[in-house]
Amino acid sequence: MAGSDRRRVGALDAVVFLFELMMLAEFAVAGARLGSDAAAVALAVILPLLVAMVWGLRLAPRARRRLPHPWRLAAKLGLLLAGAGLLAAAGATGWAIAFFVPAGIVVTSAEIGSYASRQS
Repeated sequence: MAGSDRRRVGALDAVVFLFELMMLAEFAVAGARLGSDAAAVALAVILPLLVAMVWGLRLAPRARRRLPHPWRLAAKLGLLLAGAGLLAAAGATGWAIAFFVPAGIVVTSAEIGSYASRQS
């Protein structure tokens, strides 16, 4: 489209998106494991919805009030770490580590690459 400022979506963007979806699943699983009965169901629904809202409003590429770099990267890593922490607290420490390490690397790489490309 002429005059459009649409960004091309590359392989790294697709992998970041998959990690974002996995993060939402991580919050849901942690919520389900941390609560009991109705509280488990409520946490499994509410936690990922809250995270998705924050991500969509402040961190997503098309967010109207997107946080500037480096605050955006810090917020993304904070949410990834919070999800991993909750998952570890729910008894899945290995899964939490297995998720956080590659997700942190990929999200950091994408954010820094995106920032660097806008600066040049």
